[in-house]
Amino acid sequence: MDTYFLFFIILTSIFIVPQILKRFNVPTITATMLAGILIGPFGLNIIQTSTTLDTFAAFGVIFLMFLAGLEVDNETLKDEFKNSLVLSLFSMLIPSIGGYLIGQYFGLDFIGSLLYAVIFSSHSVGIVYALMDELGLIKSRFGTTVISASVVIDLISLIVISILIKMGGSGITSDIIPFVVLIAAYIIALLIIIPLISKLILKELKKFHVQKIHFILLIILISIIVGEHIGIHPIIGAFIIGIAVSEELTKEEHDQVLNENLNAIGYGIFIPLFFLNLGMTTDISVIFNFDNISLIIVSVVTLIGLKISSGYFSLRILDYDKLKSFCGGLLTVPSLTASLVGATLGRDLGILPEKFFVSVVVIALLTSTVAPIYVKSLVSKNYDKLKLN
Repeated sequence: MDTYFLFFIILTSIFIVPQILKRFNVPTITATMLAGILIGPFGLNIIQTSTTLDTFAAFGVIFLMFLAGLEVDNETLKDEFKNSLVLSLFSMLIPSIGGYLIGQYFGLDFIGSLLYAVIFSSHSVGIVYALMDELGLIKSRFGTTVISASVVIDLISLIVISILIKMGGSGITSDIIPFVVLIAAYIIALLIIIPLISKLILKELKKFHVQKIHFILLIILISIIVGEHIGIHPIIGAFIIGIAVSEELTKEEHDQVLNENLNAIGYGIFIPLFFLNLGMTTDISVIFNFDNISLIIVSVVTLIGLKISSGYFSLRILDYDKLKSFCGGLLTVPSLTASLVGATLGRDLGILPEKFFVSVVVIALLTSTVAPIYVKSLVSKNYDKLKLN
């Protein structure tokens, strides 16, 4: 297929499908995924995935995590630390127990069951952040608590997945503790070094907006290259870089322009390609494979039930009303980036059999499409109540 025509189809899908589905309260991210399913090899087969598209999509998820980190208000995060910690602990621990028990029941070994447990407990900060941004709830206390909890859970999930993959690949050996220390050192180093460098460089480039963007992209790439070299997934580095850079951004006009430009690049180009490509690579026919139905049904029902209930009760403990608590519980349901990363690596290393990988794909597809649609509809009807606090 001609390159220009390929990108014409992609851009048309990204633009048209979300506009049509917007009338039915379908979130943009979900609509973009559905567009990918429609035009991809498992749908109408209009276009095929390619190395180029995969590269753009990979950078899309990196940009998404960076922007999510960039939007973290460190002062607000400190103020809401107690609340987000309570929500994180409840909505991670309870679903992970369910995931572990399901793994054991359906024949996974100890490492495989632990990996399935982590996949069960993981959130999707990318979807939650993008959805909250679309709904205008990011700056509210409720939004900060939910996003902060999602951030903590996804970060912990990715770190634990990295550790389990290393354990599964080489067995439980004494080099796991040094690897954990290495991850901690990597994160701490980024949080210390990047703000210092950013403060110096961004000040020098105060009036040079394009060069500041080049600098940001450069430190993102350097950080994820270093992280990959020591076995840490790029998403971790991208998110930490976002938090680190946000420390040095002020409320002045030149920093606001930089923030707007970065969001325009991310949401205008790379991030939609990530969600589109995700839809294109999802084979929805796996749902109808009889051998996988029992595992899929048990996994989906258990995950949704445990996530909604754990999120709801933890927010009720924090004195949120029933509406906010229910919405918060629903927002813990989407399971996408960390779960798919863990499932793919687990399958490739032989830790997760194919039927478990299929189960995770179905969970990701259902929870990242149905839950956001329902949340958007619920929020639209109760926007004023949710925005306050």
